[in-house]
Amino acid sequence: FGFVSYRDPNLVKTLDVYDAAADALMKATDKLENDPDALASAIIGTVGDMDGALSPDQKGWSAFIRWITRQSPESRQKKRNEVLNTKPSDFREFAQRLKNMKNPSIAVVSSKGSFETAAQEGKTLILKEVV
Repeated sequence: FGFVSYRDPNLVKTLDVYDAAADALMKATDKLENDPDALASAIIGTVGDMDGALSPDQKGWSAFIRWITRQSPESRQKKRNEVLNTKPSDFREFAQRLKNMKNPSIAVVSSKGSFETAAQEGKTLILKEVV
């Protein structure tokens, strides 16, 4: 599992959000357990993202990616079924798995200045210059 951020101007805040993701998900799970409409809305939104309308160029790109990654219609349907059958306990289980991660790794591609700012704000990162 991984979190991804692209061209992020707030490295420290983003890392803090990632660190707090398990607790935030656990809190959201409490809401989902008490509000079936919120769970239904989350599921509908996710399926909409999976099966949303695509322009012709997006259809071509999606078909290419599916071909490259060998995604079959059956595997996509399996994933869709898993989403449709999601329960609040699935969110809780995932949140617990995030909390239990041992020694997660972080990779950041950024400017030296961002690393220096992160260090000033208490983050411990090892800078490896590649260019």
